[in-house]
Amino acid sequence: MGDIKFEKIGIEEKKVLLDIFGYEVDEDGLILDKETKEEHKCPITGEVVFIENASVLPGSTVVINTSELSLSEYFTKFVEKACQ
Repeated sequence: MGDIKFEKIGIEEKKVLLDIFGYEVDEDGLILDKETKEEHKCPITGEVVFIENASVLPGSTVVINTSELSLSEYFTKFVEKACQ
């Protein structure tokens, strides 16, 4: 299995990346779906995601809240899939 590398990027770079993935950021920093204008919810925690604590996971277009819980949950699933 290959190494996973994290890159820390600033808010403006995150906005550009999110735009490419079909998201936008409102004036409060909340991430929204560009087409539906619905709040983006972290697929792991179920909570809305703000630009300040958003992470795009390596090798994917999954946008999550950056927390120990969400990262550990994601990588547990990532490892399970890789081992199958």
